[in-house]
Amino acid sequence: MGKTKLFLHIGHGKTGTSATQSSLAIASDNLRHKGINYPIDSSLRDRASRLEITSGNWEPKPDVSLSNQLLSIAEKNQDDSAIILSSESLFWLIPELIKNKSQWENQLDLHIILAVREIEEMLSSEYQQRVKRHGDAMPLEQFIRARHFVSSHHEKAAEVIELMSRENITNTIINYSQHKKDISQVIFKLIGAEDLYPAEQMSGAIINRSLSAKELEILITINALYYSKYPWISTKISDTLIKKQPKFEAQQCKISRKQLEKIYERNDHYLKTINACLEPSEQLTSASTLNQRKDQVNSPEQAQKIRQEEEISVNLIGDALLKTFTNESKGKLSNDTVDAIIALSQSGSVSKATEVELLEVAKDNRPQGQKLTKLLERAKAQLASGQS
Repeated sequence: MGKTKLFLHIGHGKTGTSATQSSLAIASDNLRHKGINYPIDSSLRDRASRLEITSGNWEPKPDVSLSNQLLSIAEKNQDDSAIILSSESLFWLIPELIKNKSQWENQLDLHIILAVREIEEMLSSEYQQRVKRHGDAMPLEQFIRARHFVSSHHEKAAEVIELMSRENITNTIINYSQHKKDISQVIFKLIGAEDLYPAEQMSGAIINRSLSAKELEILITINALYYSKYPWISTKISDTLIKKQPKFEAQQCKISRKQLEKIYERNDHYLKTINACLEPSEQLTSASTLNQRKDQVNSPEQAQKIRQEEEISVNLIGDALLKTFTNESKGKLSNDTVDAIIALSQSGSVSKATEVELLEVAKDNRPQGQKLTKLLERAKAQLASGQS
C-alpha cells in the first residue's frame, strides 16, 4: 500500500488561516471529487462556510501523540485521496512530529505549508489579540519589553524550518505580508486545486479583522477601568466591532524606532533562517534591510475615510457599553462602577455624544452628585454647540 499524501497547513497565527479554512470548508465537496479530502464535521463546516471564526479541521488530543493522530486519520482515508488538515495549533506541535519521523515516514507523504509575516505586523497582531481577548491594558512598549523583544512566532518558525531541512521534509513557506489578498488561492494552487477556489463566496470576505488605532486606544482604556470587574468586556466589545463593521480598515500599532532596532537585532537569526527559504522579492524585512523600507503615508482621502470609520466605531463602543451597564445592573451600580463610568467619559477617548450617554448612566445612579450634574450639563451644551 502506498503512502497517504498529507498536506498540513499549520498557520502560523494571524496569517489568514480563518479565511483559508472557510475557503476549504466551502470547497470541501468539490475537493473530495478531485481526490483531496478536507475531513470536517458538518456543523463545523457550516460555520466556516458562513465565514465564522473556527479553528480549522484538526484539534489536538492531549493524550494522543500528533504522529498517532495523523496515522489514524490516514487509516480512515479509504479511497487513497490526498488529505489536507488546517490548524494553527499544529504550528506549535510540528517539532515533535518531525522528531518522531520514524513513526510515520513509511505511511505518510508529508507536505507542510507554513505562512509567516513581517515581524512588526506579527507583534502588533499579538498585542491586539491580548487587548481583545485577555483584557490587557499595558502599553505596546511594555508588551514588547515583557517578551524581551523576541517574536515567539518567528523563533518557532525558524526552528520548524531548520528541522524540516534537516529531515528532508517537503515544505512551502509563504510570506503572508505579500499575499494578504490571495493567501488562500496560493494554498489551493499548492494542493493542486487552483480551479476549485470559491472566489465568488470569498469575494471581499474579511474574517476576524484587527482593530483600528482608535478602537484599540478606547478598548485599552475600557480594559483598565472595567476588566477586573467585567473580565468578558474586552471580548464583547471587540466582537461587536468586528461583527458589525467587518470591513473597517485596521491599522498596525506604531513601534518606536529604538524598539524596532532592538527587535530586528534580537530576531536577526530567525529572520535569516526564514528568508533563506523565500525568493528575494518575497523576503521579510530584516536588520540589514530595515533602513531601505519606506513608511506608508495615508492620502487625504484615506485619512478622511479613517476619521469617518473612527466616528462609527466610537458610537458602536458607546452603545455596547450602555447595553453592558444596563444588563449588568437593573438596580443601582456600585460607587466604583459609577466612578469608572465618569472616568471613561472624561478620558478624551470617546465622542461627545457617548460622553453624554455615559454621564447620564452615572447620573441615574448618583442623582445627588452636584459635580456630576455640572459635567453632564457641560457635555450636553458642548454636544448642542457641535463640539466633538
